[in-house]
Amino acid sequence: MDKPMPRRAGSAAQAGESVREGHGVFAPLLLRELRVLAEDFRCHVSFLLIFSLMGFGALVYAVRYRSENRERTAELARYTETLRQSTVDEAVEILHPAVRPPWKLAFLADGGQLKAPNVYRQALSAWVEPELTRTHGADDRSRGSESLDWTFLIRVVLSLAAFALGHDAICGARQRATLRMLLSYPVARWRILTARLAAAWSCLAVPLLGGTAVSLLILIGYGGLRFNAAEVGKIALVAGLALWAIAVFLLIALLVSALTRDSTRSLAVLALIWVMAVEVIPAASGLLACGLRPLATDKEVERQMAEIRYRVEAERGGPGSWRGREWAKADDYAWERSSAETQNLRYALQEELRRAILERQLSQVELARHLASLSPMFLVQELAERLTGSGSGRDRSFLEQARAFGEVLAERVRMLDARDGESPHVLYFSGYLSGRPVDAEAFPRFSFRERSPGQGLRASLAHLLVLALVTAIVLAGAFYHFGRYDVGGGTR
Repeated sequence: MDKPMPRRAGSAAQAGESVREGHGVFAPLLLRELRVLAEDFRCHVSFLLIFSLMGFGALVYAVRYRSENRERTAELARYTETLRQSTVDEAVEILHPAVRPPWKLAFLADGGQLKAPNVYRQALSAWVEPELTRTHGADDRSRGSESLDWTFLIRVVLSLAAFALGHDAICGARQRATLRMLLSYPVARWRILTARLAAAWSCLAVPLLGGTAVSLLILIGYGGLRFNAAEVGKIALVAGLALWAIAVFLLIALLVSALTRDSTRSLAVLALIWVMAVEVIPAASGLLACGLRPLATDKEVERQMAEIRYRVEAERGGPGSWRGREWAKADDYAWERSSAETQNLRYALQEELRRAILERQLSQVELARHLASLSPMFLVQELAERLTGSGSGRDRSFLEQARAFGEVLAERVRMLDARDGESPHVLYFSGYLSGRPVDAEAFPRFSFRERSPGQGLRASLAHLLVLALVTAIVLAGAFYHFGRYDVGGGTR
């Protein structure tokens, strides 16, 4: 962190002189460290990189938010037009879309929301299978790159910048002989290390907070986003988490610097830690999760679906019989009602299988996330996603709410059909329901409920405790080893 320049050695002497003159201890040390870092190119590069990435990331997300809003509006407009031309009987075979709104806080923690399905289309008829897709279509190659959200900034950029700034804070100062001079004054070692930690933290916190202000201006001004109180609270939580993460990364760097004799070795060790934490552990976690919770192939799913159909039809004497309304009216649609029960049972069992498959996929993702949280960088990312309600938790909530919306639709169609005394009331099969037109404007629409900040905090409690434990360990380790550091060698 220091450099072998007489003026900086003089700064150390001035700090020690201030202590002897009774002008305080911490403030002179902190100002001295800030002056040194203000002239360091690493600080300049970190400032520029953080500031520019946050601004550019906000611009990208503003464009995407506007695009997804247009797609969602177009999807709902097509659905409304279809309803206007439909009867109650025809409505049961329409794929009613539950469209998840664009993730307004994707710039904070995307959590895969820009790639995950955001439309669940479901019909009420047992003849029509549900669809889980995206509004923009399944083949969108433009969104295959890394998301430039705040979790990327914390996990990759802030951790790398903290390691670069802190790798020579102790061993480098020993090599340049400035640490010996500073320790020769009557200043407690913990004050020296605290000053260095606070100065380096400030050099990363300032561009982070400045980038936050710029990001929000871009998102509000260009993206047209408007944040409510809950969303502002989530932004504040993630910003606080980022400031906490900076301190953790710097403490790791200081600990390594206090355990090594020269800055080259310290940098090499930190580079190894960074690669392991950012690349190796997450990749290994994904592979391990796939091995521990494998998913069924498409052919296996087709076979299981067919087995359900054959079993139900065998138990109930075949797929059933469907006659025209004029013929079936004679016995009050007895065959059709029995056939409807068979097909509804078959659909319910197949839908149970579909839900189990989706649950397996989500649990595999969550297992990979849990394993990746062994890395401090991904622990912070998991925390950010939980605090904001992003990631697999938002996917799971969307599926649950979309299925509940299906029940609301079924109840509305049942009520509309019951009002028509001429309907056969064979639920929910086209050709045997009311022929009256649907009031498109009064038909239910899907509304998605986001996780509240309080729910996010409760979901994050265990991970917050783990991060607090990691912080305490590296804090104690850094101060302990610096307290025993031998200026002439390694540790005492």
